[in-house]
Amino acid sequence: MPTARGADAAPIDELLPPNCGPSSQQLAALDAAVAAAFPAFGSLAPNDSADIKGRRHAYLNLPGLLEAVRPALMAQQVIIANTISIVPGGFVVSTMLRHSGGGWRLSQFPVLSLTSSSAISAAATSGFRVNLQLLLGICASDEDAAHDEAPAAAPAPWEQPAVAAPTYAAPPPQPAPP
Repeated sequence: MPTARGADAAPIDELLPPNCGPSSQQLAALDAAVAAAFPAFGSLAPNDSADIKGRRHAYLNLPGLLEAVRPALMAQQVIIANTISIVPGGFVVSTMLRHSGGGWRLSQFPVLSLTSSSAISAAATSGFRVNLQLLLGICASDEDAAHDEAPAAAPAPWEQPAVAAPTYAAPPPQPAPP
């Protein structure tokens, strides 16, 4: 059953134009498949490192990431698709999770124009890795540990705000010109 926004609201799928993307049922099936695959992911521990701004940064490289997640995703009928599109000023790495039930999610990573083929390849590989981590909701690096800053405090639990009519305040009075 399509998700509704309220008791009297039309289902979300009825509000969208036809063929504008997967239905809420298709997205729910994709999300359930990814959630079912998650416990079967292999090691997401960093397996590579690089110098970033004079500091050593450990991360899970793309082959390690794919080795860790691809078998579990494929067992749930989820595939990973990746493309590169040329756009003015550079290119965009697009990564998509696609489910056999028709649901899909897309992440895009823009890359500024680069001059050497090795730099383009490295940027495309990084874009694919970052997109896949974002789509799966995983962090496979110690980027935060690369900084000497104290860890941020945990955010306060989110609570649904009470629905109230918006209030508008008049602008403050301006001082008279001299």
